Amino acid sequence: MDRSSPSTACAVAGPPLHAAACHHFESRGRYYLFDIDRVAAYDSNVGERAILALLADEGPLAAGELAARVARETPSLSAREAAILVENLSARGLLLAEDESVEPAPTADPSDYATFMVNVSQRCNLTCPYCYVNKGHFDYSEVPIPKMPLTRAATIVDHIHANFPDLGIYGYHFYGGEPLLNFKAIREIVEKAQAKARATGTETDYHITTNGTLLTPEIADFFDAHRFTVYYSIDSDEETHDELRKYLSGKGSFADVQRNLQLLVDRPGVHLIGSSVVREANSLAEAIEKLAETGARQCKAERVRLTDDDPLALIDDAFADYLDDIRDLADHYIDHIERSKKPLDYRLTSKILQILTHKRRDFFCPAGDRMFGVSSNGELYPCALHVGRPQSVLGSVEDGPDPEKVAAFRSKFSADGQAVCRQCWNRTLCGGGCSAMVDRFGHEKCDSLRAESEAAIIVYRHFARTNPVQLIALVSPKIAQWANGALDDAEALAPTEPAAELRANA
Repeated sequence: MDRSSPSTACAVAGPPLHAAACHHFESRGRYYLFDIDRVAAYDSNVGERAILALLADEGPLAAGELAARVARETPSLSAREAAILVENLSARGLLLAEDESVEPAPTADPSDYATFMVNVSQRCNLTCPYCYVNKGHFDYSEVPIPKMPLTRAATIVDHIHANFPDLGIYGYHFYGGEPLLNFKAIREIVEKAQAKARATGTETDYHITTNGTLLTPEIADFFDAHRFTVYYSIDSDEETHDELRKYLSGKGSFADVQRNLQLLVDRPGVHLIGSSVVREANSLAEAIEKLAETGARQCKAERVRLTDDDPLALIDDAFADYLDDIRDLADHYIDHIERSKKPLDYRLTSKILQILTHKRRDFFCPAGDRMFGVSSNGELYPCALHVGRPQSVLGSVEDGPDPEKVAAFRSKFSADGQAVCRQCWNRTLCGGGCSAMVDRFGHEKCDSLRAESEAAIIVYRHFARTNPVQLIALVSPKIAQWANGALDDAEALAPTEPAAELRANA
């Protein structure tokens, strides 16, 4: 066949075609194509890559001309093969005529669940120099009150129910500083929340983010009885951890945290989620491995969030290695899902489920909508990481959020509200980036978020080719086992995870 001639299946005449918004990439010899607006992922090839690149360079071309041009410029592709690829891309809605438009994927249905991140303490007993919340001082221009008074703790639940009356599930996430410096306030809020749930027919979930140094048998019993999800921090091995995670005295905290975790590891009502801060001294892969050894049922290790001129910042080769480790999480996910297990690192889960269900994200997280931060003095923020920033105050826990301030916040930090995001292929999976981090640092190192999305696409396509049913393991390993014939006893399907964890990954 004359490679320069158009295929008989695709005439030169016809309306000019342009490409829908999409992202094409290669990983380990496989090619992938992501339809940005429809939140759909496909396997791809070098021919489709050439077609999309030509349209990006030349602008709209008629189908036949497009196929002929690509065939001439791609030695491995005949005109007939190029025409078929053009037809296939058109059939998937990835090549469009000028008058055609794309119907964007919907967002997920609204939830009746909301999380209230309550700063019961705004002090910490550790001095970690990379702390996101400034050792509990947050972003206040003056030193804030050290902890929430019990008188305020006693009224928070009533105020939250009054200002958010239509929820079915109220999640309370105790935050700091170190929240266990004010365990009395935690106990007070939980007791009030339990009573309110019984009176209103609603449900409650409890979470805590702690450095683990102040855990006691009494506190462990309390967490177990109330089915707490406990987020705790260990930075890799003892030497790496103790280099920065020190007490005010200068003593390292690793041994205390490791000892105290034994109070929680075997508690059936406690769901342990480990956290590490990744910097040059410890890799992401190493951090996940070490957290698994501590008994974490899930974990998330994130790069240190500092400006590049900080000596602890993750830059250059160290940041490149971090990106490689994120991409390697695809193997971590595939290995666990194929065994009907939830992956230990859960950062890709929501993105994989977005692609599976074709749901776009127009905001990074529920901040200001289904998540709020409550400071020790009762101010209401989009989340705990915004506390102390005057521009982020949404109202008070007594009076509720100001609708105009909420709307302004959600508009400013949405993917559509940020010019840099509107140009990014990751916008419908990412939703605009963490608003607190964007507010502090701008859109620095978004490559890490794009690497996560590419890894999620790879995992999704792996199971789309093999057994899509196995992706159920991201939500419920037991249901995945049942779907694959490994379980047939209805009672064995009852979840063992705290309800909060099931909803978080749904």
